This record gives sequence, structure tokens and C-alpha cells, in this order.
Amino acid sequence: MANAAKLASSGSHVTIKDIAEYLGISHSTVSRALSDHPYTNADTKEKVRRAVEKLGYVPNAAARSLRGDPGSIIGLILPDIQNELFGVTAQTVSHRCLRGGFQMVLAVSEDDPVNEYKHVLALREARAAGIIITPTPGMLAKTHALLQSVPVVQYSRRHPRLSAPSISVDGERGVFVAAQHLLQIGHRRIGYVGMASDKSTGAERLAGFTNAHKQVGARLDSALVRLGASHADFARTAVGDLLQLSDPPTALLMGSNPMTVGALKALRQADLEVPSDLSLICFGDPPWYSLWTPRITTIGLPTLEMAEACASELMRQISGGPALGQGPAAHLSIEPMFLVRETTAPPKPRSGLKRRRGGAKSAGSRALSA
Repeated sequence: MANAAKLASSGSHVTIKDIAEYLGISHSTVSRALSDHPYTNADTKEKVRRAVEKLGYVPNAAARSLRGDPGSIIGLILPDIQNELFGVTAQTVSHRCLRGGFQMVLAVSEDDPVNEYKHVLALREARAAGIIITPTPGMLAKTHALLQSVPVVQYSRRHPRLSAPSISVDGERGVFVAAQHLLQIGHRRIGYVGMASDKSTGAERLAGFTNAHKQVGARLDSALVRLGASHADFARTAVGDLLQLSDPPTALLMGSNPMTVGALKALRQADLEVPSDLSLICFGDPPWYSLWTPRITTIGLPTLEMAEACASELMRQISGGPALGQGPAAHLSIEPMFLVRETTAPPKPRSGLKRRRGGAKSAGSRALSA
């Protein structure tokens, strides 16, 4: 029997041949035990298992691929992990994968189609059992081709090239209800800062904002709409521009969670109080929204429900069970919650926004400075 300590400390990869020599059995017997062959007895399988753990043997993924063995990897491709929604998704999917006997591999595309292609290619080369992806708007044709022969779930967004099932929040409904609330309490000049409409999520949320105005017969001034990247810097610039209009908004509605900090920075710079000078509704509901002073009215996302539904759908596809189906109709849209707190109020008589030049800062400004 080979020396275990010598093998483990040799610095080279332990092979099936090394395990066979260590146990004093044939190479083929070890191979059958590792593949859980029905004609290999339980005692031999247990001995091989203990040797694998002791020697630090790692199966060769490339060799498994050549044999046609099924993969144990689940790929999760997200545009970023700073967004509240995507952070919760990564954690939830990881837990579900471990329970199902899979390992999750996380990749960040940064909404770059080339990055997206490289990630998908690497996952296919690693024989990933399935892929959850938030598709980039500019997905390459070769990426689409790679995704055609593997279980896939689209998450948060849908791409017109992909027929794979999708799970998302009903952002159109969420923004509609939020805008409706502002219109009902008297606002007619509502600034909307949201994601670019080349993303399905951006287009849907803008539609919700537009439809809320149509329902009450209110005129929507296009000068009050700013669309761009879902980043704090974009939101800060956009809100600052809106506040400089000759007839500025009396309320702001943010179309994504990462934009909130940028909006708050712009409001602090203008030294405006929320909601006495300006009403504010945000998107998502990280814990600090309810700790802020005043507590932030927002469109709360069913993050855990979405992530669980996404993982369940992929596991169903992998196991061959009933799935959502294929085509545009194969979509599960989960309705968000509208959480009314303390950052909305009826507008003041129209005399322009009050801009403080010195004096006490607003409560929101004090909290941001803390």
C-alpha cells in the first residue's frame, strides 16, 4: 500500500492510479467505485471514498466531459452584485444549489455583451448543468447560440432573442401604483429617473409611469423624465438637472434601487427637505430605507420569492420536470409591494421649489452626513 502522507504532500495531482496503488486494488475498481457502479460493493465504495478524502483527490472535469458525465455546476450571470436584488439572489440560489447537490458559479457581466459571452462560453466548457442569467440588452448572436442547448432561466429581465422562461418583478405595476399615489395626493409635475428603455425592466417601468398619467388624464411632461444607467452617479446628475428646471418637479420617483443614494445626494446639495419641499418614492427596500429620517416610501421587491422561483424553475428543467414552458408567454411576473412611509405629502402651492442657502439642514441631509 502506498504511503498516504507522501502522496498528499507531493504537490502533484492525485490520480485514480494513485488511489488504486494506495488501496492495493485495480484502477478499474477505483473508477467504478467513483462512478457509483451498481456492481461495486458498498465496502469498496466506502474505502475509495475515505481514500479520496485522505489523499485530496479531485476529479478531472475535462475527463468527465469526455465521458459525457452530467455537470454539477450551476452558472449565475448577473450585471452586478451591489444591487439589493442581485445580492439576495446570489445568496438564495447558492443555498438552493447546495441543497440540490450543485455548486453555484457566480459571474458578473457589468452589462457588457462581450463579458457575457465569455462567461457563458466558460460555463458551457465546464459542462454547467444550467444557467441563470440577467441578459444584457446587446446580447451577441454567438451567446444566444450557446444558450440554446442548456437549461436556462432569465432573471429580472427578458431578451427578445431568448425563448427561455423568465422570472421578474412586475415593475410596470409597481411604478404605476407609485405614480398613481403621487397623482392622487395632488402632484402633477413628477420627475421620473429610471433605467434606459433598451432593457425590458426599464421599458416596463417607464410604461407604468406613463400609464398612471394617462389613467387620470394628467399631462406627462417629457422634460421630467431621465433615463440612463442604474447607477448613483447618473441619478445624482439627473435629479440635479431636474431641480434646475424653470418649473421643477414637486415629486421624484426613482426607477431602480441603486439610484436612491444619488438622488439623496442631489437633494442634499440643493438643501431641500423631504417631503415638505419635494416628495420622494424609491425602488427596492434595503433595511436602511426604514431607518432613514424620514422613512422612505418605496416600491418593495419580493426578492426572496423571485430568487426561490428562479432556482426552482432551473432545477425543474434540469430534472426534466414540468417547467414554465417556452416562448414569450413563459414568464412569471411577481407583483411588488407599495410601502407608504414618510417621504410623500401633497405639494405646496405652486411657487417654485424653496432652496435654502444656509441655516439648518434637512433631516435627510443630517442623516446622510452622519
